[in-house]
Amino acid sequence: MLLHDVYIDALGVRLGEQLDLADAVADGRYPASEHTANGLLGAVCSDDEFAPDMAITAVRQAMERGSVDPADIRLLLHASTYFQGQDIWTPASYIQQHTFGGRAPSIEVDQKSNGGMAALGLAVSYLSACDDDGAVVITTGERFCAPGWDRFRSESGTVMSDGGTAMVLSRRPGFARILSSVLTSDPSLEGMYRGRKLKDAPASGDKPINMRARKTEFMRKHMSDLEAISLQVAGGVGACMREALDEAKTDVADVRRFVMPNVGQTVRWWQMLAEMGIGKDRTTWEFGRTISHLGAGDQVAGLDHLLAAGELEPGDRVVIAGTGYGFNWGCAVLEIVSNPSWSTARNA
Repeated sequence: MLLHDVYIDALGVRLGEQLDLADAVADGRYPASEHTANGLLGAVCSDDEFAPDMAITAVRQAMERGSVDPADIRLLLHASTYFQGQDIWTPASYIQQHTFGGRAPSIEVDQKSNGGMAALGLAVSYLSACDDDGAVVITTGERFCAPGWDRFRSESGTVMSDGGTAMVLSRRPGFARILSSVLTSDPSLEGMYRGRKLKDAPASGDKPINMRARKTEFMRKHMSDLEAISLQVAGGVGACMREALDEAKTDVADVRRFVMPNVGQTVRWWQMLAEMGIGKDRTTWEFGRTISHLGAGDQVAGLDHLLAAGELEPGDRVVIAGTGYGFNWGCAVLEIVSNPSWSTARNA
C-alpha cells in the first residue's frame, strides 16, 4: 500500500522494571543454554501495573509530546498478545476513557506479536479516507505474568516482557512520513500454535500456557517438512519487507535502520536479514536484547529508542517489521522528516 500524507505525530512508551537475565539464570528461572543461544541480556517486568494501564501511560506521553487535538482523533486501535486483566472485556474502551475520551470507535486488533503492525496497516487505510484533520491512536499493552504465563519458558526463542506503547498518526505533517505499509499472511501455518484440539473454555490460569508443546507437536507431524516450514516463517518476514521497500521505491542499502521484533538470535529470520545484507548493527538488536519481547509493542519501543538516542536524522529511511502467529507479517517504510522534541539529536 503506497501512501500519501500520513504521518507519525508522536510516540509513547511505558516499560516495566528492568531485569538482568543473568539473575534469572542464576536462580533457575531461565535455562542457561537458552540464555547463551538466544543472546538476550534483559527483560522488563511489571509486578503491579496491568497491560492496559501501561498503554494508558504511553498514550498520555504521546499526547503530551505531539500536536494532535484529541477532538481530531477518529479511531483507537489496541493490539495485544496476552490477557488484558479481565475476561470478556473491552480494554480499548478503557484506554480511551482514561486518555482522550470522545466518541471515536475503539477496536481491538488480534494478530499476536504482529498486532502493532496490523493496527498500523489498518490505521493508514482508515486515515486515507479521513479529512485533513484526522488522527488515529494505536496502542499496545502486554503483561506476561504467572500463573498463566511463564515469561522464560512458555515460548521458545525469546523472553516475554511487559510494557505499553502508543503511536499517534495524523494527516497533518509529523516527525515521520509513512511511505508504505504492507500486511501479508500464510494461513497454512496456523496449526503450529493451535494445539491438539479446540476447547470449550479458556485456560484456567492455574498453570502456565505451554506454547512450546503446541509447536513441538506440530513439528512432529511434519518431520519431513521442517526445513521448508522454517523457511516459510523466516521467508515471510523477508517477502513482506521486500514488498514494502519496493512500494516505497527504496533499496535495502538506502535504509538507515531496521526496527525488528525483540527475539533471540536463534530465530531464523536473523540469518535471512544477514543474507539480505542487513547486519545486526543496522537493526535494533542491541536495544531489543536488553528488554526482550514486548509482544505487539516491539516496533514502537524500538523506533522510540532510536529517536530518543539521537540515532536518526531528517532524511533517514527506517523499516519497521513484525511477525505473528497465524502466520502474519507486517512491514512499513518510514522517512524521518524532522527531529521530534524528545530526540537528543534535536539539541546536538
